[in-house]
Amino acid sequence: MKILIVDDNSDDRRLLRYIVEKKGHEAVEAGDGREGLETAALQRPDMIISDALMPGMDGFQFLRAVKENPDLKTIPFVFYSATYKGYKDVELAISLGAEAYILKPKEPGELWDEVELIMKEGARVKTLTPEIIREDEEYLKRYSQVVAEKLEEKVRELEEALDLRKKAEEELRRHAEEINDLYNNAPCGYHSLDTNGIFVRINDTELSWLGYARDEIIGKRNFSDIITPASMKVFLKHYPVFKERGWVRDLEFEMIRKDGTVIPVLLSATAIRDADGNFLMSRSTVYDIAERRLLEAQLLQAQKMESVGQLAGGVAHDFNNILSAIIGYGNLLQMKLREDDPLRSYVDPILTAADRAAGLTKSLLAFSRKQVMKLGPVSLNDLIRKVEAFLARLIGEDVKLATIPSEEDLTVMADAGQIEQVLMNLATNARDAMPSGGSLTISCRSVDVDDACAAAHGLDAPGTYALISVADTGQGMSERTRERIFEPFFTTKEVGKGTGLGLSIVYGIIKQHGGHIDIASAPGAGTTFGIYIPLLRKGSEGSAPAVAASYPRGSATILLAEDDPETRRMTHLLLEEFGYRVIEACDGNEAIEKFRSHEGQIDLIILDVIMPGKSGTEACDEIRKTAPDAKVIFMSGYTPDIIRAKGIAEEETDFLSKPVTPDVLLKKVREVIERA
Repeated sequence: MKILIVDDNSDDRRLLRYIVEKKGHEAVEAGDGREGLETAALQRPDMIISDALMPGMDGFQFLRAVKENPDLKTIPFVFYSATYKGYKDVELAISLGAEAYILKPKEPGELWDEVELIMKEGARVKTLTPEIIREDEEYLKRYSQVVAEKLEEKVRELEEALDLRKKAEEELRRHAEEINDLYNNAPCGYHSLDTNGIFVRINDTELSWLGYARDEIIGKRNFSDIITPASMKVFLKHYPVFKERGWVRDLEFEMIRKDGTVIPVLLSATAIRDADGNFLMSRSTVYDIAERRLLEAQLLQAQKMESVGQLAGGVAHDFNNILSAIIGYGNLLQMKLREDDPLRSYVDPILTAADRAAGLTKSLLAFSRKQVMKLGPVSLNDLIRKVEAFLARLIGEDVKLATIPSEEDLTVMADAGQIEQVLMNLATNARDAMPSGGSLTISCRSVDVDDACAAAHGLDAPGTYALISVADTGQGMSERTRERIFEPFFTTKEVGKGTGLGLSIVYGIIKQHGGHIDIASAPGAGTTFGIYIPLLRKGSEGSAPAVAASYPRGSATILLAEDDPETRRMTHLLLEEFGYRVIEACDGNEAIEKFRSHEGQIDLIILDVIMPGKSGTEACDEIRKTAPDAKVIFMSGYTPDIIRAKGIAEEETDFLSKPVTPDVLLKKVREVIERA
């Protein structure tokens, strides 16, 4: 048989189809009465099983239409429905021509039994006896109970689903708050612009940079309003590429704050498009690079300073070789002249000028921080007198320099070169504070510092200190500037007119000496720096070296290796003048050859540290492979940091720094030769 199943519930249709096909019959389906009528007209089924309540055309309308159709009215029609409003439904169904009205749910077996009975007996009209009514009422009660239980189960499921939904919504809200918090408090700026460049979103970080309130930006400000004209050119240049490619990275812009100040930023942007690829908006990440630019500028200045230092080191080497020759020849000439020789009036100034030039070289090295700290007793009065002339040239003629030494001799344990650097840096700072001229006063005196004063001035311990005062009549500085004046790279000068390192170097040097530096200043009232350095206790200076009546003489054989011809010739003449036999070498390789060719004859080797071919240290290492007890004096005009890099530790090696005066050289030669 071919059976047409009409039901809007797909599960019920599937169940009926299963029953029909399991019994070996063919099943045809329709979802409502209208579709059932069309299918019946086309398929001409042997039986129709239909639901009663359906959308569109319900079961009763469908039944009426079937029975009114001459081609379909003979097809058996059975209702199978969960809808039951009493016996009126059954009576209406039977009156319209239905064979039976079967109530859902039915076990598959029971349902099919009734269908088969209908197929065998044809139309079957129930006799509405009281027994049948009671059975149907009991069935409906059981069915209603099952439906109620199912409804309660569905309600519980809905309540659980609602509870899960509330939890999910709460979780989403919490995540949204976290994301919003991260967005607003990110270390970089975020903003979104619409197709016209108007702000549609901006985070708190970027708002704080710009100085605007949110309602002053959102929907009111265009991106072009807050960038400089130069940045607008950059924007217009990259915008076509951005529209086509959809992103740009690391563009440098200058954003304008509400107060008019400019902030350099680094911007990256991404285009947001719809499903069709149409541009909707842009999202940008913005980084404040003001600090980075400052660091770049500071690095550039530091590199320049390093270059100056390297240049000073190279100049010092060449200048020291020249001075060695001048001082050496000048001393030899001085030795040859009688005390009453009128030519001495020319020689003595030459030696004095050469000595001043040597001091100038040391000052340059101190200024470039190429001079290694060597502590020793230093008379502050002598030091101030020594640098007075140099400072006068440094500050210029429009600044009057006055020095006021202490009435008593103040001796400190210090590196004279670095204290000179302190005074030069402070003098330079004072000169810059007096562009129209003024006066600079340097004085020193002793002060007694108690516990309270030591704590107030940041000193390690109470005691007697030397106080060096450097006072100018310049512009002075504010309290805010005074608080930061010793910070590295902090400067109040224009770009290109200061590194911000000078006063931080001064601070570091004074701290290394166990002292402290403070400052008194006010706008328009000048500035006074006070430098506290511990005084050397009397009796701790050590005995002064005895002045030799004459230069020491000798008869030893000396191998001299020096690559500078004038220095080599002068040293050769000086040593010969005082009885030594000299063998010359122009570099390290020749020094090794000369030592081997005169094996057993050489009492002392004098080596320049840095020479072409083999250096002095390499030549020394090679010589000591065969003569481990060879006595060596190293000499160099290079700075101590370069000497250390070559493996020479001055405190552990016999070393002379050029320019070398004859008395120092001859004493060192005698000392090393006679050393046990």
